Amino acid sequence: MVSYFDSSVLMTIILHEPRMKEAESLWKLSSNKASSILLRIESLVSLRRFYEHNKHRLETNWLALKTSELNNFLREVTCLIIDKTIENITLQNKNLAKCRTLDAIHLATALDIKNNSNNAYDMKLYTFDVNMYDLAKDFDFITNIL
Repeated sequence: MVSYFDSSVLMTIILHEPRMKEAESLWKLSSNKASSILLRIESLVSLRRFYEHNKHRLETNWLALKTSELNNFLREVTCLIIDKTIENITLQNKNLAKCRTLDAIHLATALDIKNNSNNAYDMKLYTFDVNMYDLAKDFDFITNIL
């Protein structure tokens, strides 16, 4: 079973946010992790932004340690590139306008994986973003509970 992750779940683990235990459980129970290349980009930018906003209270090596931790997690994920197929899925599904642009690209990528799966119901999508979660349910993804 493929488990699609957006950055909200991974960053909850990396930044030790309140739902960290739940996020860790989702991560550990998923043996076949997938996402868009956006996962790599969003996570790194979020990590750097967090550091910039909090560096006065963090250790000087915090960013290097967290970047290494992030890279270890990302090694477990197959990241798909954003290509013409993803663009077409985005253009064809007007409901994707109900969420932010990067979330729409994540959903389009997940839809591409789902559409190319032997069993379309053999895929999960994990997010802590409410809008993305709602749309994932509309597209009949198995999801975590918000």
